[in-house]
Amino acid sequence: MKEKSSKNIPQTHLFVPEDLHLYDLPQIFSASATWLECGMENQTATFDLIIRDMPSCRNFLLFCGLEEIIESIKKWKYSEEEIEDLLNSKIITKKFAEYLKNFKFTGTIYAMPEGTVFFPGESVIRITAPIIEANLLTMFLINIVTGNTKFLSKVIRPVIASKSKICLGVAGLRAESFESAIKCARASYIAGAEGANSVPAFARKYNLKLIQPLTVAYHAVIKSFPTELEAMRKMANLFCGKISLMVDTYDFTQGVKNAITVANKLKQKGLSLYGIMIDSGDLFKLCVQARKMLDDVGLQDVKITVASNLDEYKIKELNDRKIPADAFLIATEAIAVPDAPKLETVYKLAELREDTKIKYCAKFSPGKESYPGRKQVFRVKKKGIFEKDIIGHEDENLGEPILVEVVRNGEVVYDLPSLDEIKSYVKTQLAQLPERFLEIDKQHEYKVEISGRLSDLFKKVQKEHSS
Repeated sequence: MKEKSSKNIPQTHLFVPEDLHLYDLPQIFSASATWLECGMENQTATFDLIIRDMPSCRNFLLFCGLEEIIESIKKWKYSEEEIEDLLNSKIITKKFAEYLKNFKFTGTIYAMPEGTVFFPGESVIRITAPIIEANLLTMFLINIVTGNTKFLSKVIRPVIASKSKICLGVAGLRAESFESAIKCARASYIAGAEGANSVPAFARKYNLKLIQPLTVAYHAVIKSFPTELEAMRKMANLFCGKISLMVDTYDFTQGVKNAITVANKLKQKGLSLYGIMIDSGDLFKLCVQARKMLDDVGLQDVKITVASNLDEYKIKELNDRKIPADAFLIATEAIAVPDAPKLETVYKLAELREDTKIKYCAKFSPGKESYPGRKQVFRVKKKGIFEKDIIGHEDENLGEPILVEVVRNGEVVYDLPSLDEIKSYVKTQLAQLPERFLEIDKQHEYKVEISGRLSDLFKKVQKEHSS
């Protein structure tokens, strides 16, 4: 049998920085080359990044990914090898190859702060730059905003449904890639789901303290020892009780009894058992049983965590029944986002300027309209609560402007907040939402208006094209 060639096997299957700049559709490069060959490179373009539709099971979205965008654009450049690949593929011209050798983003970016509540049709990012520069970021911007926003807008829901109880965050289990796992963990931390930093790689990457009490004596540990009790005792002693014991590997009742034995032994040493975990069966029934067994022997401080493919709907149902659990663990349902696996993110040209000449650009297809000009999203509040949003021209005064300047002429002019600052901002945003929009199982529509001035400009551009 002929030995398999290794020529097509990459050094790593993980996404690395040198993959980023060429990860785009060929027409993005060929369009840019066309503009350069036609002498249009000095035209200043304004693009809007918009999520077009609201998933039917959402009342609002939370913008996420700005930090990743800014940090990547700061370093964006093309290596000689990357440029040679584009030339050999006949995607670009020789003149454009020379252009790419000196590429540096020089444009201006307005964006919503990370964690901002927003709604379909609103610009979450507005980029004004030489047309080629703005265009070359197309796939990158759409990808970053889609993934990060999808995760944050999902994870916030089980956090809301958990109410005063702890919602434990996502690890990498059942993620489709390591990149999506780390992004979902970041969104989980921002949303307020505790324990996202129980994964050493995440804690290290974002300079967070690794959380130890979330260490679990899980099924593989239990099954690897001669008895369940021995496994629990060994691990609990080693980590001084700062551990959760899974009690449903074999017989549930006996599992809880064994956990009680371990907890009592720890008490004799002046230590306490952190908790137990239930991740199968009738969670409500088993949790009630476990809580009673623990309380009956004076172990009221031992916490109970429940898991098993939990999402916001199941958590709400369990909370409505007053389950005596202390924490809910989310994993598969949060990172897979099965109830809203896609966001219709688009990047639309809104304007072209050359000297004093302005060409307004719009799309007129029903249901897929895009509005012309440099726009701002204004938020109107009533007694500190969001009442409606208005999309208007950037120099209108229709409420509180949401888009803030983050990059000016290629230089960052925005202090990126820490994860804890973003987390606090998310809480502030949710506190200003009308309460009905926080409902998990009911849908409500928020009012988003188009200003009269912007509507008139849209009609004017539409008339010009139709004639």
